[in-house]
This record gives sequence, C-alpha cells and structure tokens, in this order.
Amino acid sequence: MSKKILCENTCSLDENEKVSVGEKLAYGGGDLACNLINLLAFSLVTFFYTDALGLNAAIIGSILLFSRFADGVTDLFMGHIMDLTKSRHGKARAWILWTSIPISITTVLLFLVPNTGNFGKYVYVAITYNLISTVLYTALNLPYGTLTSLMSRDQNERMSINVFRMFMSQVGGLIVNAATLPFVNAVGGSTHQRSWVIVSVVYGIAAFILLLLCFFKTKERVTVSSRQKETVKFGKAIKLLFKNDCWIIISVIGICAAGCIGIPMTMGAYYAKYVIGNENVAGLIGAVQTLPGLLLIPLMSPFCKKYGKRTAALIGSLFMLAGQLLMFISPSSALWIIICSGIRGAGQAAITSTTFAMLADAIEYGQWRTGVRIEGMLYSSASFGSKIGVGISSAAAMSIIGAAGYDGSLTVQPASAMNAIWTLYLVVPIAFIVIMVFLYKIYKLDNIYSQVMSDLKERETETKQ
Repeated sequence: MSKKILCENTCSLDENEKVSVGEKLAYGGGDLACNLINLLAFSLVTFFYTDALGLNAAIIGSILLFSRFADGVTDLFMGHIMDLTKSRHGKARAWILWTSIPISITTVLLFLVPNTGNFGKYVYVAITYNLISTVLYTALNLPYGTLTSLMSRDQNERMSINVFRMFMSQVGGLIVNAATLPFVNAVGGSTHQRSWVIVSVVYGIAAFILLLLCFFKTKERVTVSSRQKETVKFGKAIKLLFKNDCWIIISVIGICAAGCIGIPMTMGAYYAKYVIGNENVAGLIGAVQTLPGLLLIPLMSPFCKKYGKRTAALIGSLFMLAGQLLMFISPSSALWIIICSGIRGAGQAAITSTTFAMLADAIEYGQWRTGVRIEGMLYSSASFGSKIGVGISSAAAMSIIGAAGYDGSLTVQPASAMNAIWTLYLVVPIAFIVIMVFLYKIYKLDNIYSQVMSDLKERETETKQ
C-alpha cells in the first residue's frame, strides 16, 4: 500500500504512486496538439503572410514583436490565475478543457484573412494573431506544462512523463515540418490562401481531439492547500521567483533556446526557397531535425537517471553547436544542410526532453528555499522569458529581412535580403548556443535534488504531526 503524506500549507504527496503508460501517452498527446497549433500558427504563418498575402515582412515583424511582449506579460498573470484556480477538474487540467475549442477555431481564423485591403489585413492579422498567442495559447500551454509538476513529485517519474511529452511533441513537429508545405502545395499551392485554410482546418480538428484525450486521461495528484494560495499575493510571488537561482538559470536557457531554435524555424522556409532553391526542402530539413528526437528521447529517461538531466542537456547543446558550425562547409547544399540539421536535432532532443523536467525540479527547489510553493508563477515566468526570446528573435528576423529589402512578390530577392536570410539562419543561433553551454556548466540542482526532497518530506511529516 502506498504511503501518503498530507501537509497543510504544502501539498499532498503519494510517494510510491506511479503514472501509467496510458496516462503518459495521453499527456504527451497534449503537446502533439500544441505543436500542431504552435508550428503552424507561430512559424509557417509568417511565410503565409508574406508569400500568400503579399504583406510587408517588416510590418508583420512589428506585429509579432508586440504580440510576443504582450504574451509574456499575460504569462505572468496566467500563472497567478492558475495558482488561484479552484475547480472540480483541478487547477491545470481545467484549462486544457476550457481552451480546447476556442484555440482550434482560432487556428483556422488565423488564415481566414479577409480581402479588405492591406490596412484591413494588417488589422485582422494583429487581432487574430494576438488572440491566439497572447490569450488562448497562453491559457492552454501554461497549465498544460505545469501539469507535469502536479502529476507526480518523483524526479524520475517526472522525467519519464516529460520523455513521453517530448516524444509526442517531436511527432507533432515531424508532421508539421515534413507534411505542411507539401500538403499546402498539394491542395493548391503556398501562394493560395485557400490551401492554408484547408490545412489549418485539418490541424485544428486533430488538436481538439488530442486535447480532449489529454484532459480526460490525466490526473492531478499534487494539490496545494487553500491557505497557502490565499497568502501568496502576486507581488510576493514575483519576489520569490528571484530567490530561486536554479529557476533563473533555466529561464535564461529557455530564452537562448528560443533564439537558437526560433530564428532558424522562422527563416527556414525563406532559406530553403531562396538559398537552397526549393521551398519544400524546408519541410524535409525540419523533419530530419525532428527524427533524432524520436530515436533519442525514449533513451533520455534511463540516461538522465544515471548521469543527470544537466549532463544530458550539456551534451545536447554541444551537438547543437557542432551541427550549426558544420553548416558553413556547404551552406547552399540541401543534402549537407539536412545532414547538419540531423546533428542539431540530436542535440535539440536532449535539451527539449530535459527542460520541462528541470523546471519541475526547480519548483520543488523553490519551495525548499522559500517555504512557499508557486508552481504556476514559476512555470509561467519561465515561459515568459522563453516567449520574449521567441518574440524578439522572430520579430527581429522578420524586421531585418524587411529592412533589407525582402519582397514576397519577387522571384529573385535583392542581395541585401539574401545576406540577411543567410546570416539569420546560419550565424545568429551560434551565440545563443554558446550561452546555453555556459549555463548548463554552472547548473547545480541535479547534485542536491535528493537532499531537497528529503528535507521537504521531513518538513511535511512534521507539519502533519
């Protein structure tokens, strides 16, 4: 029989209860859904705006920049709202249910831009893009991510949950990267709006089904008492964040990861179309970068159990750096870029499969240091940094190519625009990866986590008595 500890002002904990494979698969399916929406709505949509609608890249970049900053701010409030959420479905699962229909519909609306002239199109883009990114995706993805810390407090079990999540995420990435542009071209072509609408409908329906399965098949086991929720005000929660040095490191890593992954993702279709000479290659590059994750992520749980998450992530960041540097040997060769992307993907798999598990560990570390558990704020604030990183990098990339003279209606781009695309895709990610290597070197939580949990259990037992 499992031994259950109940403690006021902390949480309930079942030390030995394990999460079933079916539940882990259902949880992972939620990230597959998020990836279907995320990669389509936040990456390929820029290519749709410029090359299907003929909108100005610099203006689109400005809209993205505003949206991402606003998104970061709403992350902080959403984390606090989730910490205060009380429902019969729990504090995180409820939001997966509540947002499943609205976000699926808005994914389609994103591509239903009416023909109301350029000004009207920009207004519509600004409204729908902010609705999905600033409001709906935040209200879905933050609770979804936080659910990891509420399903179990066991470090190895969390790593296993995260492995299932990241594996399914890679499946979603593989589908979107490999199939989207060929799918779009098969139903009419990337310069036709109708083609993008058809694809968004298919992805929206699939995401809705997966989110419902995630909601119905998962369970929250870790619960925080109402007294603690009432005493942790928003201002105090913000101060508590910066007493958690491990959270700070993970958050900065998230910003860097957003830059080194987000910029090539945003520029991928442009690089394939204008540097390599075939836009469909972008999907193949993305697919090959995703494939190592499908092979390596299932192995990450035993590896991390033996060597630690930090070691796995550090090795991964070195693989990413190697893959990025090797691209310079033959930057216009589709085959070579695909090979290098596979190397990058192997490193990226190690980072993506450990990041959220490390963040869940930082929640326990924060409670250990401060005596207060604020998983919603910790997760949302880390997401804030990541989204700001994505926002700045994606918006800056679009603004840079726009300022460099990029015009989606031209068959041949000016040399300045070509140089901008080349530099953003090949050079800029290197700086972000180097910073990540340094941060992983100084991360310490893996070494003291067992002591952290031992101390927390001792405190909780004393509180119960």
